[in-house]
Amino acid sequence: MSFPLLLSLIALIVSIVCLTFLIVLFKRYNTQLEIIVSQSSSLSELSKTVNNLNEALHEIRSGNYGVSSRVKELVQQVDNLQAAQQSLVENLVEQDPQSRFYSKGTKLISQGASLEDVMRECDMPAAEAELLFNLHKSQK
Repeated sequence: MSFPLLLSLIALIVSIVCLTFLIVLFKRYNTQLEIIVSQSSSLSELSKTVNNLNEALHEIRSGNYGVSSRVKELVQQVDNLQAAQQSLVENLVEQDPQSRFYSKGTKLISQGASLEDVMRECDMPAAEAELLFNLHKSQK
């Protein structure tokens, strides 16, 4: 074999190896490109989902703010009503002289006074004092 023929044969083999190598690289490139495109579309969908969830979270937070402010208003109304109720009870007690004795008796009982103490301090018969004691025990 002559040298130029041998050189041509080696050049042909190197060319075929390089061509095969280029084909393999091209196929890998296409595969990687398809993966990247797939991941890009998945990323885009996930981004849209995150945006939707952020909007939903914002709406929930806004709703919670409205609910909490309404609850604060209702608590204030309840406090006002309780204060008004207490004021009315105090006014009723002041208007009815007999109820003052019962209020005083209830207060004495809650402070630990005996039956005789309540009868003496409130000028109350024994039956009424016992009734007050029994009512106070049932409320506990």
